[in-house]
Amino acid sequence: MSDQTPNSGRGRGRPRDPAVDRRILASVRRLVDDIGYHAVTMEAIAADAGVGKASLYRRWPSKAAVITEAFADDLAAPPAPDTGSVRGDALAFLHGVIGTLTLLGGPTVVAGALAERGEAGQIELGDILRARTPVGREILRRGIIRGELPDDLPCDLIVDEWLGFVLYRIVFARSVPDDDDLRGIVDMLPINDV
Repeated sequence: MSDQTPNSGRGRGRPRDPAVDRRILASVRRLVDDIGYHAVTMEAIAADAGVGKASLYRRWPSKAAVITEAFADDLAAPPAPDTGSVRGDALAFLHGVIGTLTLLGGPTVVAGALAERGEAGQIELGDILRARTPVGREILRRGIIRGELPDDLPCDLIVDEWLGFVLYRIVFARSVPDDDDLRGIVDMLPINDV
């Protein structure tokens, strides 16, 4: 058992100023938009936000950590699209997943950020994808209710296949699936004529 106990109270020194946190996160978003993920440095963030590097590092251990927090709202799972058809919903869903994964840049940026963040990056990516699983499942269940899909459809397996396909293409093949790819994977669904 460890001699250390979790810090249940406030740390030493002054409490963090939420206005400084907001200023830093706004700087991060601006810099990523202006110069791209790879060009952003902790030094550039500190300078743009008007804070010292030490202040920045007290809040976040790395560039990837502060960027992840700055874009946290963009990484949250959106509601399930409702285009009126399971095919349209699935395509919109997959475009949304791709948009989220490539929010900060293309496949090289995603792979680089994962490598830089190590296990923490893998956990964050898993969280992002797991948050989308219920959205994909809702799309398929709605298709079943509308009679577009068979009742015995393995919804969880299909959503895993979709997310796995997108993840493989972006992280390992380092390419973004195009519209033909997405139509191809969605058209594997046993859609009923209704």
